[in-house]
Amino acid sequence: MKFFSKYKNKIIIGIIIIVAILIGKNIYQAQKYKNPTFFNPQKDTVITPKIQNIQDNLTLAGSVKADENATLTFLNPGKLVWVGVKVGDSVKKGQAIASQDKAQLQKSLQSQFNNYQTNLSQFWDVQNQYKDTVISDTVQRILDRTQYSLDNSVINYEIADMAVQESTLVSPINGVVTDVSEPHAGTNVNAANASFTIINPQSIYFYAEIDQSEVSQIKIGQKATLSIDAFPDTNLDSEITYIAFTPVAGQSSTVYELRFKLPVDNKNLTYRYGMDGDVTITLNQQDNALTLPIDALNDEGNGNNYVWVKNGDKLIKKNVTTGIENDTDVQILTGLNSNDSIVIKKV
Repeated sequence: MKFFSKYKNKIIIGIIIIVAILIGKNIYQAQKYKNPTFFNPQKDTVITPKIQNIQDNLTLAGSVKADENATLTFLNPGKLVWVGVKVGDSVKKGQAIASQDKAQLQKSLQSQFNNYQTNLSQFWDVQNQYKDTVISDTVQRILDRTQYSLDNSVINYEIADMAVQESTLVSPINGVVTDVSEPHAGTNVNAANASFTIINPQSIYFYAEIDQSEVSQIKIGQKATLSIDAFPDTNLDSEITYIAFTPVAGQSSTVYELRFKLPVDNKNLTYRYGMDGDVTITLNQQDNALTLPIDALNDEGNGNNYVWVKNGDKLIKKNVTTGIENDTDVQILTGLNSNDSIVIKKV
């Protein structure tokens, strides 16, 4: 106690000095680390550039569609007397699938033929009547009218004949029936309430849409990889087969249709219309490139990029030029070596 009492003031002063030194050191360190040119071991991360292959990929969402599809309807109203298919049936090109009652249409065809015969007879009567007459304007008009009447009767007969032929619907493609709006015979139908849809499953392709800012970066024949959601473990090699010249109608932004080859045998209907998936297009790639994580790159705001290179406790700012860039890495073209120590600064 006597010793403490004797040196009490000196002990207190010593403690104050030590505390002041520690506080001062912390303040100095804090101020030092606020300077971006100093390495902060508590926050900053040191890395070295990697030599690796780098790709710039564009991934688009899309779905399976078919190039060959047909929706068939009747040309004229009439009674549906036969339906030869149901949804899910396979049909061949040229196969009949439904028909209307032909009795009324045949009678209409006969009536038009009778009209044609009548007009033909009248035509020859007028021709004979004026064959030895000087053709005046009045006579010429009479002859023209009989010609027009005959022509119209021929046209009306052809229309009636077309109605007979069109009373039977025939598939224009090989495919699968996907929709039958009126499956029951005996009802009166027209184009509005009786339709049959057929899709060829062998004509499928992958459909996607690309923004106008990216469409100039791709071309027909460019390679791509498809992934269909229904088969997550399968990737399909593909390529661009079509790039639309006009934008997709009804979209809020300007996008263009893309089509990709689906290299599959779809006889067993493994891939179905409307299946969703993704397509990845490689826009650019470089093997054995010098790369950095994208977080290591800093932008000065004027289009110039730089990185921090560690030199002892200090950081040196180095400007770099970049090449291919993706979501994780960036290619360094100039400004760095593979043995440089690059610092990723954390705010």
